Amino acid sequence: MLMLLLTSSCALLLSAVGFAINDWLSMRSAIFERLHAQAGVIGHNSIAALTFGDPESADKTLASLKNEADIVSAVLFSNDGNLFAHFERDEHSIPPAFPAEETGSIDGNFFIVSPIMLDEHLVGNILLISDLSHWEQRQTFHLIIALGVLLLSLSTALLLSSRLQRLVSEPILKLAETARRVSEGQDYGLRAEKISSDEIGTLVDDFNDMLRQIQLRDRELQKARDELEERIEARTLELTELTRQLEHQAYHDMLTGLANRITFDDHLKLAIDQARRHGQRLAVMFLDLDRFKTINDTLGHAVGDKLLMQVSQRLLACIRDCDTLARLGGDEFAVLLTQIRQGTDAAEVAGKLIAAIAEPIPIEGYSLHITTSIGISLFPEDGNHAETIVKNADTAMYRSKDRGRNQFTFFSSDMNDRAARRLALENKLRKAIAEGAFNIHYQPRRDALTLAIVSVEALARWNDPEEGPIAPSEFIPLAEECGLIAAIDEWMLENACRELLACCTGGEADLRLAVNLSPAQFIREDLVEVISGILQRTGFPGDKLELEITESLFGPGSIDACAILEQLCTLGIELSIDDFGTAYSSLSRLKQLPLHTLKIDRSFVHDLGHDADDETLVRTIISMAHNLNLKVVAEGVETETQYDYVRQYGCDTVQGYLFGKPVPFYQLKELL
Repeated sequence: MLMLLLTSSCALLLSAVGFAINDWLSMRSAIFERLHAQAGVIGHNSIAALTFGDPESADKTLASLKNEADIVSAVLFSNDGNLFAHFERDEHSIPPAFPAEETGSIDGNFFIVSPIMLDEHLVGNILLISDLSHWEQRQTFHLIIALGVLLLSLSTALLLSSRLQRLVSEPILKLAETARRVSEGQDYGLRAEKISSDEIGTLVDDFNDMLRQIQLRDRELQKARDELEERIEARTLELTELTRQLEHQAYHDMLTGLANRITFDDHLKLAIDQARRHGQRLAVMFLDLDRFKTINDTLGHAVGDKLLMQVSQRLLACIRDCDTLARLGGDEFAVLLTQIRQGTDAAEVAGKLIAAIAEPIPIEGYSLHITTSIGISLFPEDGNHAETIVKNADTAMYRSKDRGRNQFTFFSSDMNDRAARRLALENKLRKAIAEGAFNIHYQPRRDALTLAIVSVEALARWNDPEEGPIAPSEFIPLAEECGLIAAIDEWMLENACRELLACCTGGEADLRLAVNLSPAQFIREDLVEVISGILQRTGFPGDKLELEITESLFGPGSIDACAILEQLCTLGIELSIDDFGTAYSSLSRLKQLPLHTLKIDRSFVHDLGHDADDETLVRTIISMAHNLNLKVVAEGVETETQYDYVRQYGCDTVQGYLFGKPVPFYQLKELL
């Protein structure tokens, strides 16, 4: 509307101005024409007066202008320019001199100067001055008329623009209203009404198409949003479950589901605080499965894991709900007993635990036998802090192992001295291995009939610079537990082969060398390569070497060791089973393994002549071994009675203090 009004106003103003200028010019031209006409009449009538010099007659002629209201003054000038006659209305001033121009204005009034001619001779000039008030009134009237027409035109333009506004802007306003409703309600199903088929109609169509596209996109977006919310919800559930699992894993053992060390320590600290406030007692048990590593290495970790799970279930069945059972790692478990009355309560539970684990455990066709060693410490007798209680229980557990395993032991103050001794000895052992500080002693084996030396057994000896000789029964088990036995075995084998090379390959004696090999060696994939390399470096013949392996290697799962034993036999090496009868083994497995010799443990030989049961066992072992085509060695023969008995029942070889103690190599040479 403003555009229309502004355009109309400009057009009308320009038209009014044009008409006003044209009217002004027309009226001015008309005034001058009228003045010229009057001047011509007056001049013609004044020719005679000018010719004859009659001013009075000329004044009368000029006086006739009184009837002309617009003439304010008139002047006749002679041909020489002097004033001849004049007329004035209302005492208007008369020009003092003849004007230089023919037309113009004097004091705001128009004037003309017209010459008076007679027969083409100038006889004078006439000056007429016209009053402009009448003309100005007429101009004012015309201006009023123009303004009226302008206002009327603007009013008409306003009415027309209002109508046009309804025709043009109403559809746009409706379109805008629809857009506002869509924006406020987010309802993309609304559509704008199409009123016309012109450009605005096209705009409405495009707007509706845009809404349809937005509606489609909105549906797709909503669908994607719903899918995203579903995924987020599912992911949230997954993360919640994962958080729960991680929290469970942080405080529980992943394999058995038992509490882990963190949870056990927290429960122990809380239990100690409560026991301290209420004057109660509690006990901590530290359990370690005996020879679990052998089962794990021979049957595999999968079987070992299943064994640990079944052991954990058996342990859980032996304790109360208020107690805590935790797996600390590997084959180590801990039990927290709260609100006990005295130490006998802990001893009763420990006995149940030992009995539960000792029962055969069937796993994948194997009937596994395993035992546990338990250490027990009490609060407040054995410490006031959780760390101390656990450490003392661990120390007591090692005491149970030292005493023969498969039992429980209460902590006592002197056990810390043993633990310190164990740690110090381990450090010294590592240093001795690095420096090669071991010695080799050789104990002869003699033919049971001729008593001739047929072989020697290499035995490790350790003479510490500070302590002196340390018994093999002390450092060998420690080396096995610390994983150092492999280094000792290899050092022993290589150095014994070097020393005995001349004795076994020269001379008339058919001497053999026997060296102990720890069961832990059989988990190595390169065992055959290591032994073969030692034989090559030393030049020692494989058919003069005998490797002694313990009976524990031939329990359940020995099929894994069988392949290695057969490869060792391809090197010419003979194999003997040491300390037979002291561990669990399957007799049916003996005939399937590439064995050559069976050694009767000294514990059976010791009471020969005094214990009928031992005599029966020895006799049975010798007979069984010969039926399996195995040679028999009797260990620990120290008396003539023992010797006579094993010789009577066909033992092939004897070994013991009766026939020679372990001696260094130089003494062995003298003995040979």
